[in-house]
Amino acid sequence: MGSILLKNATLGYGRNAVLAALDLEIPPGDFLIIGGPNGGGKSTLLKSVTGLLPLLAGTRRVDGVKFGYVPQQANADTPLPITALELVELGGSARLPVWRTFWRMERAFYLECLRECDAEHLARRSFSELSGGQRQRVLLARALAVKPNVLILDEPTAGVDHETQGIIARLLGRLNREERVTVVLVTHEPGVFHEIARRFVRVSEGCIHPFALCLEPAEPTFSRRS
Repeated sequence: MGSILLKNATLGYGRNAVLAALDLEIPPGDFLIIGGPNGGGKSTLLKSVTGLLPLLAGTRRVDGVKFGYVPQQANADTPLPITALELVELGGSARLPVWRTFWRMERAFYLECLRECDAEHLARRSFSELSGGQRQRVLLARALAVKPNVLILDEPTAGVDHETQGIIARLLGRLNREERVTVVLVTHEPGVFHEIARRFVRVSEGCIHPFALCLEPAEPTFSRRS
């Protein structure tokens, strides 16, 4: 399970439509890359898929979905004096009764989420003091803490080092391939995921267009399918 369907959907804010008459189906086990220009509606699409942003019109249907969400780093700053492990615990606590949140078994699970993202050594570090790449690993660990079957990521490799890009790509590929976790992510760097993604679409001019990833020349770009 874990399917998502938008049918004849209009997405936007208040009375301002960003994307209109949109049909999009995301089946279980999909790995969908969303590209397009800044301001084209990519983040709006992600928020509408998760239900964070209600549709202005049309239908949204989700079946057996548990979302894990990784926001853009710029939207993830916290003024709280919180460690990386505490941030992951807060993400995971939503799936637990309050009286179970900090059981020792759960603490071990949260550390395992950090380990999956090569970030266990950051557990006691203040989140606000981490580098961009370190923060992104912790944010991904927080998303894993809810035990999702659909991962939604908004620019997960933007402004991070190549090592972190590789860690994120390998982890998402393994989760999709071995655990059938559906992955939907926005990126300006589709080449990072060209070996593991199943589909590429481009959001622009109020519409979604299917695209194939062109691997020649060496710098990958989006190109229209024939």
